[in-house]
Amino acid sequence: MTSPSESPSFSFPELHLETVTCTRLGEAWNGIRLNGYYWRLYRHDSGGAGVYLQGRKVELRPDCLYLLPPNCNLRTWNTGRPFQVYLHFELTGVVGSKVRLLNELPLEGGLRELYLALERNLMQAGSDFVRRSFLAFALASAAAARLPGDAFCEITSDPRIVELCTMMREKLARPLNVAELGRSIGLSENAFLRLFRDQTGVTPYQYLLHLRYSRAAHLLESGRMTIDDICEAVGVRDRFHFSRTFKKLHGTSPGEYRKNAIGVMRRFQKEKDAEKG
Repeated sequence: MTSPSESPSFSFPELHLETVTCTRLGEAWNGIRLNGYYWRLYRHDSGGAGVYLQGRKVELRPDCLYLLPPNCNLRTWNTGRPFQVYLHFELTGVVGSKVRLLNELPLEGGLRELYLALERNLMQAGSDFVRRSFLAFALASAAAARLPGDAFCEITSDPRIVELCTMMREKLARPLNVAELGRSIGLSENAFLRLFRDQTGVTPYQYLLHLRYSRAAHLLESGRMTIDDICEAVGVRDRFHFSRTFKKLHGTSPGEYRKNAIGVMRRFQKEKDAEKG
């Protein structure tokens, strides 16, 4: 028993936002495999798109949010043109013990209020990015909190891996040398690989790959940098390799992704204005 002056050792889970954006789905959202170390939160404004779950097509309905765990490996399908708002985020300090591959959360109450506030922020030209981040953080946290109590089990976060993940996040362009990273925390290459995978669920290469291409997507959305500059910023030297990998992960080429990201908000706002009129 601990005395009043003592407190048990406890590490709070940490949530890191990777992507907060929206898009109009098209043919590219067919046959994508949803991999990566991060959680996904989706909302579609209409039917016609979804995922295959245990061999059957499941439509993502507009009256729900959908939360998918890391590396769910679900395959997508699309026959319509729904507008999609999506978040990618990382949860450290916990692992899924009984997390379903597709968690349906009714869009009501507090979730609905948070979602609508985030959607309004995404639709406004020159909107407050800081407020967007807070809203997305709150929505992701609220969605994760809706999962059953036994959905997660706590893990002891190794501070060495946490520090390395932070370094990788901050220095995307730095070449990855697994043996060197292992030596930096006093481990052999194989021991380091086992520890990193135990802590994150993926290899260091996979972790950095998704970090780089999530950041690349964000830079494409901003519209301020050339694709060559983005390649350099995220540490990918070969533009052809960058384009091929980006399309594999995001379902469309970097150029098409940028074009879609710039135009989708304008089109969506016009559609909403027309509905009101």
